Amino acid sequence: MEPIASDMDGKLSTYKMIASHSPEIKVRLHTPAHQGVRGVSEYFGDRIYAYDLPFFNRDKFDNVEKHISSLYKTKRTFFITGGATQGVLIACSILARRHRKVAIGLNSHLSIIHGFILSETEPFFIPSRSFMPTDEEVIQALESADGDVTALFLTHPSYDGITTDLGRISQYCRSRNIELMIDEAHGTHFPFLDEENLSALTLECDLVVHSLHKFVGSLVQTALIHLPEASVITEEETLTALALFETTSRSNLLLLSIEEAIQLAFGDERKSIFHKVAGNCDQLRSLLDNWGNTLTYDSQVSDPFKLFLYSDRISGDNLAKLLYESGVYFEYFEPRGVLLIFSFQNTDDDFVHVAKVLAEIYTTLATQAPRELFDEHILIRTPVMRCLPREAFFASTRKEVYLHEAKGLVSCQNIKKIPPCVPVLIPGEEITDWHLQTIAPDTLVKVMS
Repeated sequence: MEPIASDMDGKLSTYKMIASHSPEIKVRLHTPAHQGVRGVSEYFGDRIYAYDLPFFNRDKFDNVEKHISSLYKTKRTFFITGGATQGVLIACSILARRHRKVAIGLNSHLSIIHGFILSETEPFFIPSRSFMPTDEEVIQALESADGDVTALFLTHPSYDGITTDLGRISQYCRSRNIELMIDEAHGTHFPFLDEENLSALTLECDLVVHSLHKFVGSLVQTALIHLPEASVITEEETLTALALFETTSRSNLLLLSIEEAIQLAFGDERKSIFHKVAGNCDQLRSLLDNWGNTLTYDSQVSDPFKLFLYSDRISGDNLAKLLYESGVYFEYFEPRGVLLIFSFQNTDDDFVHVAKVLAEIYTTLATQAPRELFDEHILIRTPVMRCLPREAFFASTRKEVYLHEAKGLVSCQNIKKIPPCVPVLIPGEEITDWHLQTIAPDTLVKVMS
């Protein structure tokens, strides 16, 4: 294993920069007001406040980021402290330098729409039978665009862990000179699982966004922007876009958390834990394979750390209730089922408990009559765009009406489904029967007038 940049004492580079900042100073007459001291805080210790001083410019981390780049085998990797949302906004502003129409999937995070609003980019929605488009659907959509679409910003894997043949998509985009960016916020553990072509970083693409807290273990709001080796985007272009969305006083706590989490993730011990968790998840799948649709999992979910549970006996919210009553909490539930996400923190005992709970739930459900499974396809639409999202979002003439009165009008706002923060109505989209069937009719919505 190649170590993170540090001296013989093994301390991280970020820690050394924080610890060496002018310790001889007697009186501080500058911000931040806490001056690196706990004071009367009831909840945070002295060390936390000491880490929060001083502020470092991005160039101070140049060598650290370059070393991280060598670990990920990228052309360049950048630390960001505004979450994957910040990374997506940066990516959208980079796209706007030469693209006006960009293909996206229905499973795109709301931040992509926000990025398009800011950059005046036009979305081209990939028609698909599910939220996550297949490689065939992506390529067919790009073919139908007939050169009108010059970039693709794909959310992959989906929030619930569905993947597609990203390699095939990458090859197609390269052959057609289509710029390819990947929101891999929910696949940040993929680089540590050593499975060929699982992570977009192993493919010919131009930018990848990672959300570190989701799987790698750093603090919430930590993320990375990667320029893979084959990227057509330059470091200068990325830094220019970064400056638009980055605070001048990034949190040292978050920066230190990023470096430490990556050091651990690339270590042999943490990698072995990643693989062990994946193996334990496989054992749970084998258990569920014995029970038919009474209690099963979505086989399309190929993320090794995720199980999407569902049953032909009860709805997702009732299944979630049974899990919660047995001391098992989950990522989210919906009418179709419940998403479980495992991490390196889950012990063998955790998996034993989950297996026991699933067996108990199966025994309960087996006595009940089957019901019709929820059809997720009723949630799928291809948005009818009447104008650019930016035009509608900043429309000077607008009114607020109840949704049931808004059919045929053009939305000025986003309405999102949380989780996974996927928009079900976006600015510039015509409100149709689909929205009236999907969103509560008494919802107030701002529309163009």
